[in-house]
Amino acid sequence: MDDLLRRDRSQALPTNGKYYKPRQAAGFFTLGLLNNMMYVVILTAALELLPSHVPTGLLAFVNITPAVIAKAVFPYLLKGEIQYDKRVWTCTLLAFLGMMVIAMFNSLFIRLAGIATASFASGLGEITYLQYSTRFPDVLTTYCVGWFASGTGAAGLAGALAWWIVRPLGVKNGLSLLAFLSFGTAISFFLVLPRYGSMVTETAEDGALESLMHSENEEDAPNRSQEVTLSWDDKLALLKPLFFTYVLPLVCVYFAEYTINQGVAPTLLYPVPSPEKHHLLSLVIKTLRDYYPLYQLIYQTFVFLSRSYTSILPLPAIPKQWLWAPAVLQTALLLLLLSESMYSWFKASIARSLVMVMVAVEGLAGGSAYVSVMSRIGGQERNPNPTSNSRRDVQEYEFKIGSVSLGDSIGIVLASIISMPIQVSLCRYQIANGRDLCSRV
Repeated sequence: MDDLLRRDRSQALPTNGKYYKPRQAAGFFTLGLLNNMMYVVILTAALELLPSHVPTGLLAFVNITPAVIAKAVFPYLLKGEIQYDKRVWTCTLLAFLGMMVIAMFNSLFIRLAGIATASFASGLGEITYLQYSTRFPDVLTTYCVGWFASGTGAAGLAGALAWWIVRPLGVKNGLSLLAFLSFGTAISFFLVLPRYGSMVTETAEDGALESLMHSENEEDAPNRSQEVTLSWDDKLALLKPLFFTYVLPLVCVYFAEYTINQGVAPTLLYPVPSPEKHHLLSLVIKTLRDYYPLYQLIYQTFVFLSRSYTSILPLPAIPKQWLWAPAVLQTALLLLLLSESMYSWFKASIARSLVMVMVAVEGLAGGSAYVSVMSRIGGQERNPNPTSNSRRDVQEYEFKIGSVSLGDSIGIVLASIISMPIQVSLCRYQIANGRDLCSRV
């Protein structure tokens, strides 16, 4: 029986129709979508939320740093078993509170506090839902992680679209309305996803999967009264083999990606295309201000596609030994676009199109890195020979997937710090060399 289970774990679950789980797919997709959507809404509404003299980079910094704190504190410092029900309600209520504070107060300081609260909720929510996926059998964990990643990719498009829909209502009414979407995460978790007991029955019917929800495991019953916790040294020992393979590639990918988005892309400007020479492009780009939103639309579209390819298509994740490839590609894109901003050396007739293609590749690299790292953690880092202390195995696996998710947020924070001076320096360099388009935006 053990051999059968091991063989079945090696199969890619989405490719076998018998293992398609619509409740898990819908539940984790919705969790990823709504958990990350408010982050995008806040960025999209930046100009309406901040006074004209305040740089949008400040909002970007406040919108991500608390998420990093949440990802750093909860997996590393908290001990014992995760109380998922309490965690989900905490994330839901904090997200709702943060959005309502942003909507109801005009004070810059109070709005930034609301943004920080919503950011903390998003960071805590991401690690919570990723960790919750480990409570399913290992092959199903990979499946759930894929759909969660797809939802986070869709959040970019949905968040931007949601703000444009409610924007005519104004900041107060529009954000107040969107704040109620936060309760969708609780609905998805408590009503859509199967609960522990039903999961045991469901997997037993498949005949090929086993439940790792050890609170339901009769063999573990004698140990339920014993508190099992991982020490700081235990966690560092678990993190050490993961750092170079999983965490550092995510840091590098997202550092390059968000440096492009926040520091370089706003300076990649070209004359407004004329209808005579560029009929289609002229319908989209009518002023210099239209370039950056177009870049972001292209970027978010390809992030969604790349974060969804292991779940919707489905295709295999990037092999473990190639997880550094997206980081190398993203760094190369950063250097190329940085040089184009400084020297404008792309051929004029294809410069716009080439930049758009590179932005699309940027989205593909970032999204594929995220979903591949999480999928590899979901499928490869579970202990194939669990010890008799199964509750400890559960906590180790939860820590692994929770700790790795810190990588992308660290990269984004570092990028937000350097992006503001980079953007200013690039614009000054362009003006000094006779190109003043950035001063006209």
